Amino acid sequence: MSGKYYKYLPWLIIGAFWSYQSASRYAQTTFDLVYLIIIFMIVNIALLYLHEHYLKYKYKDLFIRTMSNSKTDKHP
Repeated sequence: MSGKYYKYLPWLIIGAFWSYQSASRYAQTTFDLVYLIIIFMIVNIALLYLHEHYLKYKYKDLFIRTMSNSKTDKHP
């Protein structure tokens, strides 16, 4: 089951780097830094999960709808 999530490993690494950069901008103490990194990583993983289970299919339907070449879409 975890085999299909290896493709997201680079995005998680980039997300961890982004989380550290964002957290270090707002943190004042070490506890704040760790807390904010954890919060930003949770948000990043939630967005990846949302993309994997819901948005990917919506993007596919939207792409098919916009790129379809039906005769009813043509104007005279």
